[in-house]
Amino acid sequence: MVGGPPEHGRRLTRTLGARGHRCTRVDDARDARTAAGSGRYEVVLVHRDLPDGDGLELVAWLRNHTPVSKPIVFSDRETLATTLAAVRTGAVDVITEVKDVDCFVERIEQALARTVFEQHREEKLRRLEHVSQDLQKSRDEINGQVGSLCDEMVQAYQDMTSQLDEVAMAAEFRTLIRMELDIEEALRTALEYLLTRTGPTNAAVFLPDLDGRYSLGAYVNYDCPRSDIEPTLARIAEDTCPRLGSAPAIMNFIDPEEFVEYTGIDDPVLRASDVAAFSCRHEGECLAVVILFRADTDPFPPSLLGRLDILRGIFAEHLARIVDVHHRAKPSWPGGEEEHWSDFDDEPDWGFGGIAA
Repeated sequence: MVGGPPEHGRRLTRTLGARGHRCTRVDDARDARTAAGSGRYEVVLVHRDLPDGDGLELVAWLRNHTPVSKPIVFSDRETLATTLAAVRTGAVDVITEVKDVDCFVERIEQALARTVFEQHREEKLRRLEHVSQDLQKSRDEINGQVGSLCDEMVQAYQDMTSQLDEVAMAAEFRTLIRMELDIEEALRTALEYLLTRTGPTNAAVFLPDLDGRYSLGAYVNYDCPRSDIEPTLARIAEDTCPRLGSAPAIMNFIDPEEFVEYTGIDDPVLRASDVAAFSCRHEGECLAVVILFRADTDPFPPSLLGRLDILRGIFAEHLARIVDVHHRAKPSWPGGEEEHWSDFDDEPDWGFGGIAA
């Protein structure tokens, strides 16, 4: 309680105390600001006329600095204009019958009830806000986990699909090639199937002889006739195939300088090409070397190299089978120098329209 008749203030304080309320009384606005700054009051009774100023100024200060407190303006005389001014300033009630203590206490307790209700509501809103923030955080975490799980499922599905494709490809290639026990037909079938996976490309297959020398066994022309690149192929067979034959991994020369550095061969056609080379090895022995090349504007995709790795193993296995069959049928196979594997170099240029039609 701020201001007002002292005797009335004492009576009101006793009555409120008897009803279980704690009431503090000060004389002026300065003491009221000090008290409001050091404690929490649900209701502040402000007399209209204070010794150090207008009570409505204190009401406005209370609303700005202690919004939890509910101001009530009381005086012995009030007009409609002053009542409206008090309400506009922030007062929750205006009491003029200050001598009726019971009525005064009843109005105060009504203000107290509104204050407690609003405090409980604010507390619930704060709790709901915290719960909402926690729920939002949990939702974001779940969404992130679901998104990650979906990505993993998509990746797993793609991996599984790719693996199934690779299994189907391996089974199809093995079925096709196992029917060919003639080396020329085996090369033709292998290259035909290989081109269905790589797309249009130039391809050269080099076969080793009994002395470990390589010669051209087959060539597929897509956009580079054999006559244009035959000297380079001969150099590759002589100088590069022995190194490629011992290389376990597929080599992809995207940069032409890498190919020149590896082979020592500077050919204008291969300089403008993406080159993939690999050996076909079975039980530690190289049975063929394959070189694929096409314009570097259409490079071989990384996924293709993985499939080539599967196909070359099957091809090497079948070449070993052909060798084994021919050795059993003709112990002297390849039958002397006149039937050396290097004779494949004399085969005609099959061309893209023939072998890979």
